[in-house]
Amino acid sequence: MHAVTIDVRGTTMGVLFDYFRAPGVDEVRSHMNENDAFSPVPETFDGIELKTIDPGVILGRLLGFATGRDWSTDLVGDRLIWPEGGEQDTAHEGPWVTILGDRARDVLADMPAERLPELAERWATVEEFDGYGDPEFLREVLADFAALAGRARQHGESLYCWMSL
Repeated sequence: MHAVTIDVRGTTMGVLFDYFRAPGVDEVRSHMNENDAFSPVPETFDGIELKTIDPGVILGRLLGFATGRDWSTDLVGDRLIWPEGGEQDTAHEGPWVTILGDRARDVLADMPAERLPELAERWATVEEFDGYGDPEFLREVLADFAALAGRARQHGESLYCWMSL
C-alpha cells in the first residue's frame, strides 16, 4: 500500500482532497458507510492525501496542459458516488466521494517523466494556487499522481477523490 501526504505550500486551512484507487464503486461506498465517512487513505486504499487540489478545477487545469486542451468542466469527467443521492441533498456538508473518468486516469498514467518539470512549471502558475504554486513541489505531486494512476490502470481500477471541508 502506498500513501503520500502533501500540503500545498502557503495554505493553512482549506478543503482536503484524498485521491485513491479502488476496485469499484461498491467497495468505496461500503468503506464510507462502515467507517463514519473517514478517508480511506492510507488505511484502506492506495492513495495520495492532498490539500487544495480539487478534481474539477486545479486537476482539470493540469489535464488541460497535459493534453493541449483548454480547461473545461468535462476534462476530469468526475461524478459524485457518495453519499448516494448527494447531488439532491443541498444540506449535506461533506464529506463526498467522486469517481474520476478513466480518460483522466489514463492521461495522468501516461505523463512521461521528461514532461513533468514543464507541466509543473505551467501548473504552478494557475490562479487557484494564489501565487503559492511551487514547481519543484508540484513536480513531486505530478510524479505521485502518475504513479497512482498507473497502478490503478494496471489493476483495472478507477481513481476516486474523497473530499471534506
